[in-house]
Amino acid sequence: MRGGHWLHSLVVARVSTKSKRGERKCSATYDAVVFAEHATPVVWAALLIEIMVAIPRIPGQLSILYGLDRSAGVRLPQSTKDDSQLPRVDIYVPCCGEGDDIVVDTVMAACSQDYPESLVRVIVLDDGDSMRLSETIAQLRKHRYPNLYYTSRNVHVTIHSKAANLNCGLRYTDALPGGSAEFAAVLDVDMIPEPLWLRTVVPHLLCNPNAALAGPFQYYYNVPAGDPLRVRNDLDEFHAPCVLRDLTNKSPCVGSGFVVRRGALDQINGFPEGSTQEDILTSILLSSLGWEMVYIRESLQWGLAAGTFADWIRQRQRWVVGAISKAQYLGSKAASKSPKAVRQDGIISPAVAIISTCAIWTTVMTLLPLLALSGKPLVPSTPYLPSLLRLAVLDFGAQSLYQALLNSVLDFRASLLCPILAAWTAPYRLAMALRCCIAIWFGNPLPRSTPTGVSEAVGRAEIEARKNGRSCLKIIFWDCGAWIYLCSLVILLAGAAGSVVGAWRISSTSPIILQALGLRIGWPPLLFLWLASVNTVVLPVTYAVSPPPFLERRDLMDQDPVTGVLQPKKSIKEAYLAPAGQKMWFAVAAYYLVCCLLNEGRFLNVE
Repeated sequence: MRGGHWLHSLVVARVSTKSKRGERKCSATYDAVVFAEHATPVVWAALLIEIMVAIPRIPGQLSILYGLDRSAGVRLPQSTKDDSQLPRVDIYVPCCGEGDDIVVDTVMAACSQDYPESLVRVIVLDDGDSMRLSETIAQLRKHRYPNLYYTSRNVHVTIHSKAANLNCGLRYTDALPGGSAEFAAVLDVDMIPEPLWLRTVVPHLLCNPNAALAGPFQYYYNVPAGDPLRVRNDLDEFHAPCVLRDLTNKSPCVGSGFVVRRGALDQINGFPEGSTQEDILTSILLSSLGWEMVYIRESLQWGLAAGTFADWIRQRQRWVVGAISKAQYLGSKAASKSPKAVRQDGIISPAVAIISTCAIWTTVMTLLPLLALSGKPLVPSTPYLPSLLRLAVLDFGAQSLYQALLNSVLDFRASLLCPILAAWTAPYRLAMALRCCIAIWFGNPLPRSTPTGVSEAVGRAEIEARKNGRSCLKIIFWDCGAWIYLCSLVILLAGAAGSVVGAWRISSTSPIILQALGLRIGWPPLLFLWLASVNTVVLPVTYAVSPPPFLERRDLMDQDPVTGVLQPKKSIKEAYLAPAGQKMWFAVAAYYLVCCLLNEGRFLNVE
């Protein structure tokens, strides 16, 4: 919605009515001439930026507000203490080259669920075909967990696909005594479930025979102090939409911690292997058959966020590849039996998401500093500026109210300015999207998705530097390609200086300088875009100069004295789930208030 409010200056038509015989006098021509005299190419470009940011967000905002209107349907926690009502569950833990300690911690937590041992089987699916891991699992099965199993697709596997690995696990349990269980559960290898995970998730499916899949959100316990990579922005980007889509029983699967009916899964021939987003694709295909999805709001699993700058970028780029591969799958013959509306939504949604979250923010980051560098006003100097400023204040209030309503379903754990704080990876994601488009154009396969367990030299180098307290300048700027952010920061600072110099050249008197700055870098409606640009270019630079200390995983965990299972420390969980600080929002609100109170915008008034 931002960006449209000063579009009114293009179309304002003041019509005054004279008393004699209703004679009218239209001054629209005069207003158009006034605007044309001040609308430079820089002004038009700034207007275009605002419109680009505003329009793609409107459909999503309307759909979310529609969901908020139905908030009475939010699901209540479910659990059961009657073991006789509990079904059998097979828990699959796919892995591919992750550290043995990570696998073992997750497996032990899965085997120690507050759930009858006779009703649970835990199957480790090792695409890395590690002999050492196989022996470790065998020892755990022999001495502690008789319901623990290990299997691998063998060393000749050429496609390390999570979906293919899971389907291998489904076939493996089919051959076990008693066959497969009624329900199948999936845990990412680094996701440690809470002891009540199964006992909380399964009852949602038992009480609703139309529900095929139920799962909770993913939380992380290794986020450094200050959250330098903005990990908690996932709450706003993924958690809130999932909560609201759950009101229509169509929430997407989040990839880990979910439980699915084996019968429903067999109806779609297992997990779809045509996309690296097999989780979302699974929920789409199940929904197309009339099944319902259940999204659980409780914090029931804690995992590892990408531990390095390079890993974080690779993860975001992998999601882009996954979204495009999902669209390809839904457009292929493999999904031809799915309803047309479902396939169209699955194809259009990734395109809209890539455009709105990657292309637009990259354009803003690139173009806005260049416009400021020109030293020319970004807003036309017309008599309507005071009125437009009032509209901008109303727009800020409406946007803040919308974000607060959205944040209410998160217990206010996300920043009210979360959308602009999450924009810093946009250039990397756009680059991967362009690579995918080029590959599709020339008929080549999409770039391969690297499993999270496959370590890269860049990530190892960053870890060593952080362990030794060194900066990561070369690693971030050169190896990770963040030099473009450094160049953008230089242009941004030069643009701000150019705006100040341009304002100073007009006059040395304070009121006129304030007016000139207000028409350049100080115009409130553009403030959000400035914040997005500053956050985007500054974050990689500050991370490279002063990287966070490396956190040893085991130092973040406590061991249960009874089961011996390692769980993230309670203090870490509480800190992650605590309400987010809103200092930046209050600063922005104060700026709007100052602009509004400066004599109702008189410092922007133009005679």
